[in-house]
Amino acid sequence: MHDTFIYFMNAYFYQDWQSEYSGTRVDDTNVLIRFVQNENLEIVTNLVTDIKYILSNDLAKQIFDTNNFDFDPLLYGYSSEREWFEVAYKKLISEIK
Repeated sequence: MHDTFIYFMNAYFYQDWQSEYSGTRVDDTNVLIRFVQNENLEIVTNLVTDIKYILSNDLAKQIFDTNNFDFDPLLYGYSSEREWFEVAYKKLISEIK
């Protein structure tokens, strides 16, 4: 069910993702903007659906605990994994409208 989310994390939050943003403020929301700009609308919509499912089923912490992502929301100022998903969801919705 989270295939698009897993793809997003692996393709956009890879080990050296911060280096892509040299010269600009390293900000995880910039990664979301780049995703929307680079991917087709169907894939972006699938990511929104995955995030909505994760939030609706309270899976945010579990998703980060069971996967080895190169991004940890807690290290970027979020109080919880859920908060990051909520911010990501709102940012994606605002970018595709």
